[in-house]
Amino acid sequence: MFRSLMDKVGPLFVAVGVLLVTVGGFLRDFGIVGGGIAALAVVGIGKWRKVRCRHVVGRKHAAQHSAEANPATRRPSPPRKNSLVEANNTSDLVEGMIRDGRFALLLRPQIVGNLEDDQIQRAIEQLEQNMVLVPSGPVCVGLPSGQLLEDDEADYPGYDGPEVAGRLVMVEPLFLDRHCVTNREFQRFVDAGGYEQMALWDEEALPAMLDFVDRTGQPGPRYWRNSTHPKGEGKLPVVGVSWYEAAAYARWCGKRLPTDAEWTKAGSWPVESSPGHLVHRRYPWGDAFDSRRANVWAARKGGPVAVDAYEVGVSVGGNHQLIGNVWEWTSSNFGDPDDYTLRLPVPMRSIRGGAFDTYFENQSTCHYQSGDSPLSRKHNIGFRLALGTCDVAPEAGAVPYEMEDSAALAV
Repeated sequence: MFRSLMDKVGPLFVAVGVLLVTVGGFLRDFGIVGGGIAALAVVGIGKWRKVRCRHVVGRKHAAQHSAEANPATRRPSPPRKNSLVEANNTSDLVEGMIRDGRFALLLRPQIVGNLEDDQIQRAIEQLEQNMVLVPSGPVCVGLPSGQLLEDDEADYPGYDGPEVAGRLVMVEPLFLDRHCVTNREFQRFVDAGGYEQMALWDEEALPAMLDFVDRTGQPGPRYWRNSTHPKGEGKLPVVGVSWYEAAAYARWCGKRLPTDAEWTKAGSWPVESSPGHLVHRRYPWGDAFDSRRANVWAARKGGPVAVDAYEVGVSVGGNHQLIGNVWEWTSSNFGDPDDYTLRLPVPMRSIRGGAFDTYFENQSTCHYQSGDSPLSRKHNIGFRLALGTCDVAPEAGAVPYEMEDSAALAV
């Protein structure tokens, strides 16, 4: 029956699958892409079973012919098994996605309805373990007080205190990774052929794909060898990746890069002290610089450390190393979008947070913005990912949609 059904609808599944993958890749909607892949997988399973059945039937006929010729060789038929290949394959796929950190895809509204309750629960647990909920609310960006020199402090009264003036941006609730993406996590993307999946990549990045290789000319971050991260550095943040590589990895995971405003809100955790008056932290832990809380030049580490180090520098929400260790790509362009006097020779993307080799303290605050070419693959730039709560299915029960920013959340 299954074979007969696949003979009739197989071509339709192929056409629908190809259409969904194409449209989903164009729209960067990986729920649609996942649906297309699922349709193609069904056809693949059908073809596999068809070939398998032919092989088994052939063997049965041969065995029956032998048994009829020699009754002494007959064996009792084994009990029939109600094995569902499709269910097994789906379970393996879900397990693999959870193992690879792609739980965000499983919690998409388009996917979650196809999962078992225990699978949904495991995906939610992964979300809670690996990401932090950043509540909705306003944040000031655009006038980076941390970039002012000491001579300018007198002209900027908000600089000395926690108050920050700037362009007010409303941030919707989101999840933000607790840690930067590690070498071990990025390794899964490389092993899964992420550099060959063109649907994951921005169109403008395609001409540069041949340059996204490691020291041995194989696909991978700049400082790897043979598409493999250095031994013993699995928990270090992945570096030597361009903005495009970070964006492709994010799509593979079902997440995205955070905006400047989202990143700043997670770090400075603004609180409205009075109507229309916001108070921000200069650093995730407070307003005073402390080299014991972040891996910057003053810490004298000389390089990146494990992403779960410096627990004393964690943000209010629970994000580690928003300051120090490595700069972090965001999805925003460098500069103030309202400043039309800024003209750059090449497009630049915003990076935030400072790194292990950041010397000046005012360049390692929650409000300092730097930038680099999206093609840059430097030793001190990594990234962490975000996930909008609107992209998580309500039935997953993981998101308090009414959660608002308040002074009660501050510590």
